[in-house]
Amino acid sequence: MDRHAVIWTKTAAGPIKMGDLVVTDIDARFAYGEAFLESGNPDGLSLLTSPKIYGREAVVFRLRPSFPLHPRLMQFIPGHGRNNIQRRLYTKALERRPQPPSPGFDTDWEILMLAGRNGIGHIDVFRDDVVAGEWYERPAKEKPSNTDRSAFWKAIREDISEDMEAINPDQIAQLLGPTPSAGGMIPKLLVAIPDETNWTGEFAAAGTRRSNSKPYVDVLLKIEPREYEGVVALESLCIELHRELGFEVPRIWRTSIDGMRLLAVERFDRDKNGLPIPMESFYSVFATGDTAFNGNEDTDIEEVGQRLEKLSTVVNLNQKVARREVYRRFCLAFCTGNGDMHLENLSFLGGPNKTRVAPVYDPSPMRAWPQHNVRSSIPIIFADGSLRENILRVGAAFGLPYPEAASALDEMLEATKTYAQRVMDAEAVPEERKRNLTAILEKERLNLT
Repeated sequence: MDRHAVIWTKTAAGPIKMGDLVVTDIDARFAYGEAFLESGNPDGLSLLTSPKIYGREAVVFRLRPSFPLHPRLMQFIPGHGRNNIQRRLYTKALERRPQPPSPGFDTDWEILMLAGRNGIGHIDVFRDDVVAGEWYERPAKEKPSNTDRSAFWKAIREDISEDMEAINPDQIAQLLGPTPSAGGMIPKLLVAIPDETNWTGEFAAAGTRRSNSKPYVDVLLKIEPREYEGVVALESLCIELHRELGFEVPRIWRTSIDGMRLLAVERFDRDKNGLPIPMESFYSVFATGDTAFNGNEDTDIEEVGQRLEKLSTVVNLNQKVARREVYRRFCLAFCTGNGDMHLENLSFLGGPNKTRVAPVYDPSPMRAWPQHNVRSSIPIIFADGSLRENILRVGAAFGLPYPEAASALDEMLEATKTYAQRVMDAEAVPEERKRNLTAILEKERLNLT
């Protein structure tokens, strides 16, 4: 059965239809609309499928088991993990239909039709142009009542939440807006919060610019689950460390509601006026450009450096700056215990005319938890020699001369000399997690110096 949808985007001149999407059993076909082509907008469906490259020719993506949709659109479907709040809410709402969709891709498609706008990046997905028109023309709404928010936090607090029966999914879907949540092990929501120094837990639907006479800012809201107690404090520490080293990082806010710890991270895929900026993960870009790519295991860290060099031949990317940036992040991840720097935790910001590596996000030192104690989620092929020699060989694959690669690694080692003590001093982190992480770091430092 063929499925149809339309893709729109918001610009300074107003919303504009980008084109039409048809998904069959074997491929996904997208065609740019005439009005969009005539507008001269360079930012299309994805980084490697720009209107400049395809024009009036259809973008055809051959489907494969790991990608039943174009990779860029897959990122709009909430993940299947038990901690994905919106997946659970929308699934429950769909089950209440007279004829609910079948499990699997039928359900994923219906969730995409419900939640495919205001997500990460600049594209919005709708069932048809009528729905799109209604969405963009709807009047701005004030936040829901405190009662609605209280019910939401109560349900979240009850084990994030093991039982979503405590709330009406339709009400909460309205509260959050038709916005897909980001994936991962930590529950995440895309919302807006007051743009103030101190945040006390107020929030509104993503895209809210003002409410109750207050300016609002779009954020990615993370909710600390019981099984990852301390992750908010550790991620905040790592963001601050990246800031100290000159990496570009977003603003963050921390608060607690009834003992539940929250971390709000400012979205950098929105400009100061709230207009979307193209943003796409390394994972999505690699999968679009390589038919043999099906997951993290289909590349390695050295190959990532080579892919960045190749990408610079088709988009306006300063590959030297990009490769140095990613290599420095890789070295710091080793020194902080962040083995979770995978291809969906690295992204490109801006369209094909001005591509750069997005600011740092999700730098949590997940090696503090035994089940995540891996050196790198992106495979590393170790050759003969020490760990240090292997890391410097990665630098060479990223185009860095040996002295520059060694200097970058040594810079991170020097900057993290007191990191273990900062971990031990962190509040709201269980002692076992602190001891586990610092023991791992001590061993790694011996191998890196």
